[in-house]
Amino acid sequence: MFRSAIVDPPGPHAEPQLATRLASITKGGADGTRRNPLSAYLHLVEGKARLIPGVWLLQNLRNAPTYLFPLLIKHIYDMLKDAPERVMGELGWVLAASFLMCVLNVMATVGQTRLRSCQRRRLTANLRTSLVRRLNKLTFIFHDRSQAGMLQNKFVLDINRLEEIESYLAENVLMQGTSILIMLVIVWHINPWFLLVLGLIVPTNLIMAKLLWPPMRKRSEEFRVAESGFMASLTEALHAVRLTRAHAVEEFAEQRLSGAAHTVAETGIRVDLTHAFFGSTGWAVGSILNMLVVAVGAWLCVRDQIGFGDLFVFFTYYQMIAGSMSGIVNGIPAIASASDAISSLAELYDTESEERNSGKPELPAVRGEVELRGVSFTYPGSNRHSVRDVTIDIPQGTSLALVGPSGSGKSTIASLVLGLYEPQQGAVLIDGHDLRAVDRRSIRRHVGVVSQDVVLFHDTIAGNISWGDANPDAERVREAARRANAEPFITAMAQGYDTVLGDRGMGLSGGQRQRLAIARALYRDPKLLILDEATSALDPESERLVQLALDELMKGRTTLIIAHRLSTVRGANRIVVLEEGQVSETGTFAELMEHRRAFFKLANGQLI
Repeated sequence: MFRSAIVDPPGPHAEPQLATRLASITKGGADGTRRNPLSAYLHLVEGKARLIPGVWLLQNLRNAPTYLFPLLIKHIYDMLKDAPERVMGELGWVLAASFLMCVLNVMATVGQTRLRSCQRRRLTANLRTSLVRRLNKLTFIFHDRSQAGMLQNKFVLDINRLEEIESYLAENVLMQGTSILIMLVIVWHINPWFLLVLGLIVPTNLIMAKLLWPPMRKRSEEFRVAESGFMASLTEALHAVRLTRAHAVEEFAEQRLSGAAHTVAETGIRVDLTHAFFGSTGWAVGSILNMLVVAVGAWLCVRDQIGFGDLFVFFTYYQMIAGSMSGIVNGIPAIASASDAISSLAELYDTESEERNSGKPELPAVRGEVELRGVSFTYPGSNRHSVRDVTIDIPQGTSLALVGPSGSGKSTIASLVLGLYEPQQGAVLIDGHDLRAVDRRSIRRHVGVVSQDVVLFHDTIAGNISWGDANPDAERVREAARRANAEPFITAMAQGYDTVLGDRGMGLSGGQRQRLAIARALYRDPKLLILDEATSALDPESERLVQLALDELMKGRTTLIIAHRLSTVRGANRIVVLEEGQVSETGTFAELMEHRRAFFKLANGQLI
């Protein structure tokens, strides 16, 4: 059995309801209003709520030393004042209790981290899986309009920001909120006056949070848009690095990327300044409250209403409560960023550009008969037909070649046959079934595509040939490679079929990449073939080998050929000539040459 360089996924673990939850984020309320970020996150983790009590319990066990250490120290201080002779006797159990609390803290921290990590990491894995499924459902109209870098940004940066909401809920809201309540109860038990003073912290910080949210939300959105733009520019630059170096335009490419990078920097500076302003303002308000606490504590101490130990607990708990409230407020920038990330992810579910397959009947078998009836198609934003009133019939097991100048609609027709686009007029039928009335995926399972731009993955050669098969058959892989004339160069490699190909098959010649693509099509054993300029830009010897492989591939299969070379279409059963999206003539090679019209002119130029 050949190995694959790709780690097999553990299976479709993403919750079926997750896509529905993502889709409903932007219309959370009954009135269709957008959910707030915390509500949106809780909506996403619905069903995982059973973990929250465990996390809460472990967090309180983890924080037990935080609550109890000041009380233990208070106990020692009070004894130093009232019964100093008993201090040494009490230190033993105080130290033992402190040690046990530290051990408990370590154990609770590990347990709580495990629960939180499992929930957060699995949620993000499921989110990414759900987004991949969503992208696979969106039409090619959507993909044509989208930049790869911006889509990548949703999978990486946006989901990473979404994780910050979990940290905010667990660390800031759940843990800090519980800590504040516990410490306020202890303070009230010691002296109600303390509670009155500490009570000023909560409304003060809530006012700060309300003031901080709108500008941080705005700055975070600006920063996300800038980052998405940079990612799109970076992806383009990486894909175009050969073109850039070949034309010696490195400086031009660097300037474009530098401009996008500086836009990110400038928006980031605005985020930092907004954060710094509110952070420093919060510190100033906290310092004023701190002095008020000192004054009240000193006043109570002078009036002998509290002891030194009580004063110590008061000061300690004040600092801890103030720190907890500061953590809640300081987490707002992260929430603003995560809120914008949620909106960004939900954009994929807001669009109506979805290929509708659910609920439609599947075709259990495909013979390969293809028919276009009066098909017209116009790309969104265009004011002219790419294909206009085209009627074509390809009987089962025959080949038809589409020829014509660039932009005449050849590749558009191939996409229509695959069901990647839907015609605005007319119908595309496979075995007599309108593609719009059936589950198109059931038809595509019986289709093989070989194009000029061969897609090869960072996987073994065997993995590339059997791509899409979760349980590949080694003998079928070898047979497909032999029939595609690919086995000689494969076996010449040190690792043979287990050779891991580089990015996009770098290191292979154009002809070798084409033969691997043909082997992949042969492995699928399709009933319908689409050959999109499969021999274009090859040297004569490579073209000869590829053409032999194509001849083997086409045997007994319905084949739609798009070609620019005369040699590719000569053996087709029928040829259709397209001009400006319309059929100008049709017939066999001999018939069209005899007519001496458009095809004759193209053939004489050897460029079709």
